[in-house]
Amino acid sequence: MRDLFDRIIENKGPLGKWASQAEGYFVFPKLEGPISNRMKFQGKDVITWSINDYLGLANLPEIKKVDGEAALEHGAAYPMGARMMSGHTDFHEQLQNELAEK
Repeated sequence: MRDLFDRIIENKGPLGKWASQAEGYFVFPKLEGPISNRMKFQGKDVITWSINDYLGLANLPEIKKVDGEAALEHGAAYPMGARMMSGHTDFHEQLQNELAEK
């Protein structure tokens, strides 16, 4: 029986076409430009689904300032992503409630 990894190296499948451009890994697309909800991949504009910047506000100076202050006060390792998977904190609920009041 051949090793599973040998089989994968031989036939990377449809995502494997990027392996030569992704340092040998299956898919590590190298994005270009400022971190945002839209970046470039191989010179083409693409939507960046993995960035928590759906509205494109993360690079605004005001947001960067407040984000830095919050990281200094509370740290930068709070749960991210889907709350059902990673949970949330009192800070998340407070923000949600404040936004709902506006």
